Amino acid sequence: MEWVWLIFLLLLGACVGSFMNVLIHRLPRGESIVFPPSHCPACGRGIKWYDNIPVLSWLLLGGRCRFCREPISCRYLLVELAAAVLVGGLYVWYFMLDLRQGAGEFAEAWPMFTAHAALLCGLLVCSIVDIRQWIIPLEVMWFCSLLGLAAAAYQPHAFLPAVSPNLAAMSFAAAAGLAVANLMMRRGLIQPSFIDASDRSMPQAGDPESISPDKKTPGRGQKPPVSVAITKAHGVNPRKEVLRECLFLAPVVVLAVGAAVLLVAVPAVGRVWRDWLDVKLHPILAPRVLGAATVVFGYFIGGLWIWAARIFGTLAFGKEAMGLGDVHIFAAVGAVTGAAVPSVAFFMAPFFALSWAMVFWLSRRQRELPYGPWLAAATLVVMLFYDSIMNMSLLRPYIEAAGLIFNR
Repeated sequence: MEWVWLIFLLLLGACVGSFMNVLIHRLPRGESIVFPPSHCPACGRGIKWYDNIPVLSWLLLGGRCRFCREPISCRYLLVELAAAVLVGGLYVWYFMLDLRQGAGEFAEAWPMFTAHAALLCGLLVCSIVDIRQWIIPLEVMWFCSLLGLAAAAYQPHAFLPAVSPNLAAMSFAAAAGLAVANLMMRRGLIQPSFIDASDRSMPQAGDPESISPDKKTPGRGQKPPVSVAITKAHGVNPRKEVLRECLFLAPVVVLAVGAAVLLVAVPAVGRVWRDWLDVKLHPILAPRVLGAATVVFGYFIGGLWIWAARIFGTLAFGKEAMGLGDVHIFAAVGAVTGAAVPSVAFFMAPFFALSWAMVFWLSRRQRELPYGPWLAAATLVVMLFYDSIMNMSLLRPYIEAAGLIFNR
């Protein structure tokens, strides 16, 4: 039966890869992913269903449009193959080779597997777009976060480290604070950071892809810049601008701390809350609420690693450090895998980035590197080798300390 599932998931992964190609092409351009249907980017003719079979159609057509015979990038084939390998390979790693402890049986753990596989595919989409156009399609990471929440609420899994009722209350309060901050921004009470930065022409790299002057959407005829970091040359003070982000985060911190104080200062409230989340008293509801809280907690921990680096890096160096898109990437990683994976991957990603930076330095190609792909690569490594990494003696004191905090 395992081989049947593997073949099915390989085929499903290839189909997902076909949809990923749509996301990679359309989302950065602000186009609908539904309408119009699949069509040739050169002649605009609709692609017939028999020419839209993942992998096979590209090979049979020789990588060309049936109608205009213009070449179709091999990226489409490679993405479909990569998605098939990611989905099928993850199944082999978790359930056939048993290289992740606690995976259990696929028939029971499929919600968790679906969220993990979707995360890896989403990270691949974001990495390709980030490399080509220096942006992160946030919708992809939002979807992965919601899928992680749904999977944990539907069926809590051992891959997600448990959190205490008190920490669950803080996580939900922080989520309410995030909603308040977004509402305040929509009402104009908080101004987004860097919106007053002027568009400036920047040195161009040799990449044939294009982006618009606002560095958010693609524009034809313009190549990716050597640097996308905003500095004082753009008409703003980055140090002052990043303080707006601290103001945005204020409701999150205030409500989270307020929830913690309430549970301690008013014992009756704390007792009712802990009883409500007691698995013995509420065996159906409590595990799902705690599972959802674990996702929310992981979402904030993952995002805060990058956001803290962005804030402190900008204050230290006087130019925009990291990107808010990277915050969304690690927030999604935390939501799907729990707080531990992004916490470890955060310290691993710089080694991947520095290794590639050395390649650029040796080849004399001075070009700023997008960081999203290295966050994705580090996440993949930690997800696959999670047990080995967590059992490292170097990390054991920190893991034990974190366990004491999370379960208090």
